[in-house]
Amino acid sequence: MKNYVQLFRVPPRLFQVFLTQLALSMLFFGISVAHDGYGQELLNKRISLKVENQSIKKVLSEIEKSAEIRFIYSSSLIRSERKITLNLDNTTLGTILESLLKPLQLDYRVLGKQIVLNRSEPKTSLIQQQPPVLSVDNSADIPLKGSVRDEKGEPIVGASVIVKGSTRGTTTDSDGKFSLSVADKSAALIISFIGYETQSIEVGNRTLFDIVLKNDLKQLTEIVVVGYGEIKKTDLTGAVASIQSKDIVRANPVVAARAIQGQVAGATVTKSSNKPGAGYSITIRGENTINNSTEPLVVIDGLIGGDLNNLNPNDIQSMDVLKDASSTAIYGARGANGVVIVTTKKGLSGKPRVSYDSYIGIKTPAHIPRLMNAQEFYKATYTDRVLEGATGATFTAAELDNIKSGRSTDWVDLITRSAVQTSQNLSVSGGSEKTTYRFSGGYLNENGNVLYTGFKRYNLNAGLDSKLGERVKVGFTSYLTYSNQDVGSQESLRGAYRARPTGTVYFSDLANPSENSDFNIDGYAYWMGINDKQVPNPLVDVEPANSKLQTTIMNALGNAYAEVSIVKGLTFRSSLSASYSATKIGDFRGQWSKSQIGTKPRAQYDNRTMGNYTLDNIVNYNLDMGKHKLTVTGLQSAFYQRNETYTIAAKDLPYASDWYALSTGTVTSYASSLTERSLLSFMGRINYTFNDKYLLTVTGRSDGASQLAEGNKWAFFPSVALAWRMGDEPFISNLNVFSNLKMRISYGQVGNSTVAPYSTQAGLINTGYDFDGTAAYGFAPANLANKDLRWERSKEFNLGIDFGFFKNRIAASLELYHRKTVDLILNQKIPTVTGFNQVVTNVGVIENKGIELTLNTVNISKQNFNWNSTFAFTLNRNKLLSLYGDGQTVDKGNKLFVGYPIKSNFDYQFAGIWQTADKDLALKYKQEPGSVRVVDQNNDGQISSTDAIDDRVILGTQLPNWILGVTNRFKYKNFDFSFFTYYRNGVQYNNSTLSGTFGEMNNTRYNKLASLDYWRSDNPSNTYFGVVAANPYRSAINYQDASFLRISDITLGFTLPRSLVDRWKISNARIYTQVLNPIVVTKFTGFDPEFNSAIYQDDVPSAVYTLGVNFSF
Repeated sequence: MKNYVQLFRVPPRLFQVFLTQLALSMLFFGISVAHDGYGQELLNKRISLKVENQSIKKVLSEIEKSAEIRFIYSSSLIRSERKITLNLDNTTLGTILESLLKPLQLDYRVLGKQIVLNRSEPKTSLIQQQPPVLSVDNSADIPLKGSVRDEKGEPIVGASVIVKGSTRGTTTDSDGKFSLSVADKSAALIISFIGYETQSIEVGNRTLFDIVLKNDLKQLTEIVVVGYGEIKKTDLTGAVASIQSKDIVRANPVVAARAIQGQVAGATVTKSSNKPGAGYSITIRGENTINNSTEPLVVIDGLIGGDLNNLNPNDIQSMDVLKDASSTAIYGARGANGVVIVTTKKGLSGKPRVSYDSYIGIKTPAHIPRLMNAQEFYKATYTDRVLEGATGATFTAAELDNIKSGRSTDWVDLITRSAVQTSQNLSVSGGSEKTTYRFSGGYLNENGNVLYTGFKRYNLNAGLDSKLGERVKVGFTSYLTYSNQDVGSQESLRGAYRARPTGTVYFSDLANPSENSDFNIDGYAYWMGINDKQVPNPLVDVEPANSKLQTTIMNALGNAYAEVSIVKGLTFRSSLSASYSATKIGDFRGQWSKSQIGTKPRAQYDNRTMGNYTLDNIVNYNLDMGKHKLTVTGLQSAFYQRNETYTIAAKDLPYASDWYALSTGTVTSYASSLTERSLLSFMGRINYTFNDKYLLTVTGRSDGASQLAEGNKWAFFPSVALAWRMGDEPFISNLNVFSNLKMRISYGQVGNSTVAPYSTQAGLINTGYDFDGTAAYGFAPANLANKDLRWERSKEFNLGIDFGFFKNRIAASLELYHRKTVDLILNQKIPTVTGFNQVVTNVGVIENKGIELTLNTVNISKQNFNWNSTFAFTLNRNKLLSLYGDGQTVDKGNKLFVGYPIKSNFDYQFAGIWQTADKDLALKYKQEPGSVRVVDQNNDGQISSTDAIDDRVILGTQLPNWILGVTNRFKYKNFDFSFFTYYRNGVQYNNSTLSGTFGEMNNTRYNKLASLDYWRSDNPSNTYFGVVAANPYRSAINYQDASFLRISDITLGFTLPRSLVDRWKISNARIYTQVLNPIVVTKFTGFDPEFNSAIYQDDVPSAVYTLGVNFSF
């Protein structure tokens, strides 16, 4: 049997009569009991209020709810259609009424708990007009026009513009514009709007005004997305950092993750490659795991597990980074590495608004180490070797002719170029009070600096939100992205680095091709006139007919929701998010590629699909009891993911068909796989505030993961956080020192659910064996099962303090944290007698502790000039506290060492170069002058690397000691200027570029860094080994300090004057020029100190010079 509850519906007309009678009764009763004291008490009442683009009647209704009052007024008083946006925190009712009603020429009177509105008494010649100009024009007066905008350039609707000392005034229209007249040039205008600082401007000789109002920090409160809800920044109890749209797109990043670099304290953001379209890796508060991913969870409009690389940065409204465990515990098993919550842009009510952003840039190869020319190469490989008593390298007649003629070939220069990068973005948004929408489209074309490389991305975005009556909200967001990445040849850049500068580019320039059996490929000398046939001409390999690697990705994601307001304060929201991605990777090696060298082509094709969905059901209850405020959130969530892969490879292809028609060749391998995982979750959260000063957040989440075995599937992750607004205490506020002071403390536990599916099971592999002299085939276990595999679990303590001085002109947040991650998942080495060499198991403890500081300063704030700065500082210390629990402190196979950071560099310690004077001692170590000298750690007279005796030590770490990002922003009248500087200190890399130098001296086919100060008898260098000496410990010389200082972006912009944009019927227009990565200061001699990729897997670093435009109408 089903029970139904039917709500009785009162006829509208009868309800209106009833309300009128009730209002009149309350009015007369209020008059009889009203007194001034109570009225003042009511006006002093503080409330918080947030409305966006709402009508004045709607705003009055919201004030009634918040202040528990009743407005009495005639509907004829409120006829204005202007929209109001307010975001107020702890503001007196009287202040709100003055700011809201005065521009409408309305007065009010407090009668008990009722406020009666009436028309202001006319003074002088004030006459309301449409648009609402309040003073009568006089032919002798001076007419003025202008606009009022906020600091973001958005028009402010309903701002009050009053002539100082008079009753003349007006309010801005829906475009933020106004017009009025003044008696003479000595007049001054007073411009005000709730939530902004009031300005006074002298008229002087001007008749046209472009006025920018600054945010009033006392009234405005930033809203932060914290997962399954929003919260005022002043009510935060955890460590959360936010990046808004203007900072996300400031440097025109190709991928959104780039915007976090140096902007969020605690986040380490590193690019994965210099390839066009390459993504960035993000680590929050250090490395928490060994085998699993360290990437944070990304939530895009409620979609769990999104990918920042698939988003157009222009479509993002904000990114909120949850850092401490009390904040990320709401995501339980997926919050161990932090959480990045992405909110895309939504529509706002009002007339349609069209925005267009476009730029074109030139990418130039930059910061490339200078390589030896032909003459320097000859000296190093022949002249200097002969002087040392060794045999010099051999050269063909063609090479010797180039050397003697002063000719030299810069192969890196030949296969690189300046490239064009363009972006176009168009969006349309608008709506009514009931329904808002936003649609956008974008196109990006980033050409690479290496020939035939590039990245293209197309994206479409649509969003709609609608109110169905007073209780129901529905909406959806959809996002579609298609990208194509061409990285061309995998060998051309490496070949350009290795090829001799003595070589010849074109076949026609070889006087005697038969000398080295060279041949002509499309006009190029395939072996470049060189005998050493190890490196083919890079200009041949780079051609698409010979080498091609292409990745295409089609990604679609969507979110739909419905929210019902059940009773006052109680809402239920259900949302369904889904994502589907199809990735296709084609790899073709033609007949004249390095891997084929005259044989038939080969190719490989990978087809990968990934789909997932998340169903969230959320109940939220808000209770406001004056000094006590309570918010309770409950969640039930279900997540499912399915991945499929198909791979096929073939050789001996009869023609260059890329990766198609592979069946026409010999299929060498094919494989397919299916992976599924699911997660079921339940969560509860309580936020409690007392007297707006004492805050408490308690969260608990329970997760069950399919990839773990029974008994370990479920885990519970609790957290608690406290905050105290000390600045609101009289004993602090009376000091008149702090404009803001809040202390936060939290503790929480989170898990890591990135355990690979089926890790607890023993899979099967095909294998062959001998059966009585006959080959037989069957299956064998692929790995050792471990059904006791558990979650990795992090426990974190966080202490934070937010403070501000001088009306928040100096505002900062300081975080101290300590995190331990236990039950690390690792492939532990085991004795081979078991039939296996490793097993996936839980071991060890990692510690991360550190300091984070975010500092915002308003250095100068004048009418025509502003300068503000932002500093984001990160210091993290990572340490492996324990390993296997059996006293073992070293695992050389996995390069893990208790007491040191993970990702430590373990090798011999460089002690210089053996000199001639030390020849006898060098011989004792079986070395000679010119060889690399390393430290004999135990002074036993030999260099060892056994388990018993090992002279290798920890040299450094690949993790940074500290990171600092500094942004400076300037604004002078219509000009804006900004630059961003990024510092990273303490990283040590094994320089892959340096490791190839002199790597195979006998073959002499490596190009050389021109800056190398290598050892010779006449040059007793102590920095780099000689051209002859044997070097068994040469790797010790490759470890370099990869600290760097980079000026990441410099931008100069100009916003067109209001007189021009009004004439062109547009709202806002700005042109700008920008340069990215113009300066890098580092001791690192590789191509890029930010990451350490092998040279053949990458593109060259670049600087980008850009010209762009933004406008809206």
